[in-house]
Amino acid sequence: MSCTPWLLVPLCWIAFAQAPAQAAERFELVDGDHVVLLGNTLIEREQRYGYWEALLTLRYPHRRIQFRNLGWSGDTVWGDARAGFGSAADGFRQLKEHVLALQPSVIIIGYGLNESFAGEAGLPRFREGLRVLLDALAPSKARTVLLSPLSQEDLGRPLPDPAKHNQDLRRYRAALRAAAQERGLDFIDFDALLGDGAKSNPPAPLTDNGIHLTAFGYWRTGAALERGLGLTPLPWHYEIDLEGKPRSAEFKITAKALPLPPLPADAPRSASAGSDPSLLRVRGLAPGTYQLKIDGQPVALATQAEWNAGVHLMRGPEWDQVERLRQTIVEKNRLYFYRWRPQNETYLFGFRKHEQGQNAREIPQFDPLVAEREEEIARLRIPVTHKYELVRTDEKIR
Repeated sequence: MSCTPWLLVPLCWIAFAQAPAQAAERFELVDGDHVVLLGNTLIEREQRYGYWEALLTLRYPHRRIQFRNLGWSGDTVWGDARAGFGSAADGFRQLKEHVLALQPSVIIIGYGLNESFAGEAGLPRFREGLRVLLDALAPSKARTVLLSPLSQEDLGRPLPDPAKHNQDLRRYRAALRAAAQERGLDFIDFDALLGDGAKSNPPAPLTDNGIHLTAFGYWRTGAALERGLGLTPLPWHYEIDLEGKPRSAEFKITAKALPLPPLPADAPRSASAGSDPSLLRVRGLAPGTYQLKIDGQPVALATQAEWNAGVHLMRGPEWDQVERLRQTIVEKNRLYFYRWRPQNETYLFGFRKHEQGQNAREIPQFDPLVAEREEEIARLRIPVTHKYELVRTDEKIR
């Protein structure tokens, strides 16, 4: 296939994005879905980084999907961390009420890490707590996904040796898998998908202390979450065939979906963008070195032979857009956090509301702010057309 100026030739979208559609049918988010993320620190901290939500958002650019994060650091299947000044039963009641009030069609649940510190002796109580939790959420009729806790990374001393704890985590992971199989739920085994969680001194650690994920950890586990759900990655791959061995080329690309979010700033030097980064292949250029500009922004410099083989792109206007999308998701989550978990809740709604309870009327004022960010997300998730230029240059490749 040849490419004339301003012609979009999405050859690889046909070959790589549409062909495996059957693999994605096992789990799919549809227009109007309400997705609730529920769990412990693993879930709560995801809202700080937004990589999971960004990946699931950008793969459905024309669908309105609402995400709400109800994670609570230190929480368990019994709702212990949500109890406040009440009992564990109060915490569980709040958990149930919060989830069902959102009318979820999908619930992603991440528990098991905190409970695992009870060891093998705590397994029966964990299984029972998990059963009660799933029964309590069943009236929503939501498609439910259970996430496994990750193995504790061995980052060396003075941090503790995680060998014993990882044995217990395997037992709790098995309990979650069994519950998912019994109820016909999706189960995501992060350890099986990542493959390096228990290595001693891993070359690209996912955590800062062996347990809590960094931004890079969420970036990498986001891709694992997709694979665990049976979702085929949507690669940003394009091939352009030119005629006549020109010394320059211009064309426009309107992608079907935005590229993957770029590596976070805290990514280890040994980290890579994965096995399927964004790729642009241009065949038929005359010999020489060519600079790629997207909307006038210099993005890449490569030889004719390199463009013919394909150049991996990791920056440019589309990558800027997906990063703005992620940051807007983070801001939306921050505002929603203040909406459902105000820091001075005891004064607003609790036993000290006689002091500042009049300020409780301000909490619903977060709703329009959240809605504004939702509209911004809806705009940013849709790819736009960009002008690509390849111009021969004498500039040297460093």
